[in-house]
Amino acid sequence: MAEAIPPRLRAVLLPLGLAAALLLGLECLVASGHAPMSIARPTAVAQLIGEEHAMLLQQVVPTVVVAGWGYVLSLLFALGLGFASYAWRRMELSVLTAGAILSSIPIIAIAPILSVWLGLSLPTRVLITCIICVFPLLVAIIQGLKASTHSERELFTVLAASPWQRFRLLALPSALPFVFVGMKVSAPLAVLGALVAEWNGAESGLGVVMLNAMFGLQITRLWASVFIACLLSSLAYAYVCVLEKLSGAQDRPIMHTPT
Repeated sequence: MAEAIPPRLRAVLLPLGLAAALLLGLECLVASGHAPMSIARPTAVAQLIGEEHAMLLQQVVPTVVVAGWGYVLSLLFALGLGFASYAWRRMELSVLTAGAILSSIPIIAIAPILSVWLGLSLPTRVLITCIICVFPLLVAIIQGLKASTHSERELFTVLAASPWQRFRLLALPSALPFVFVGMKVSAPLAVLGALVAEWNGAESGLGVVMLNAMFGLQITRLWASVFIACLLSSLAYAYVCVLEKLSGAQDRPIMHTPT
């Protein structure tokens, strides 16, 4: 029976079935009174989302705006650094080292400092999101830009292509599978970065709902906001997967980069 189910459908049904089983078990556990007070019933969470969907949707919009802008800017910044590393090979190690050092600092420690320096504004929240997203993109792009074959690089040398032409016509198309890997890793991180930025000072947003619910001991509303944040992360990942499929990058083999 399982063999009759298409592989793609099976890949969707399996996680959905596991999630449904987990929610059902959690519902029974809370209903029996054996769960901690800090765990809300899934049905209560669903009911609250249904009753307060207008308010929650209104709070989701600022989070999506911050996550989207931070994600796009981090992608553009990573592409710019990738081009610099591709055109001037000596920069590659310095760029990767600087990115690794920046990514090793917990974002929860950087965010308050940036909020003090730059103020509690939208650009500050976008910058925090950009910082948390940029390193996976940078690593993927730099590795992908070296994925072209030796014969392809020789052809562009014979044609006397400029560094920009090499990057635009050879390196970047060859790097697309790597770029989309980095994009899929960074897409959920954009939502996380937006939430962290809102925790450090914002008037509205899903992160603000979380904080207010946590300090007000509104357990059901807290779990509802967490569920919506997880849903946003999943949708961001799915959106990048759709873009990858439309671009045809998933059909291109990932070539081993030269050492």
